[in-house]
Amino acid sequence: MKLKINGEIKTIDHSNEEFIMEDLLEHLGYKPQLVVVELNGEIISPTVWINTKIKNGDCLEVVTIVGGGSYS
Repeated sequence: MKLKINGEIKTIDHSNEEFIMEDLLEHLGYKPQLVVVELNGEIISPTVWINTKIKNGDCLEVVTIVGGGSYS
């Protein structure tokens, strides 16, 4: 399966023709509770990841939430 993830074409080895969003994120090494995902131009709510199927050719933008900073 070929996907465009954060602007890069990636080939994902997977026996099925589809991935569920939540499984794909874990497969890619993301912690689902720390990301925001856009699929084909639409932000996908984490509440529907379990029902969101990823197909060959889909485009994802995955933004990781990072804590930190400084206090003045």
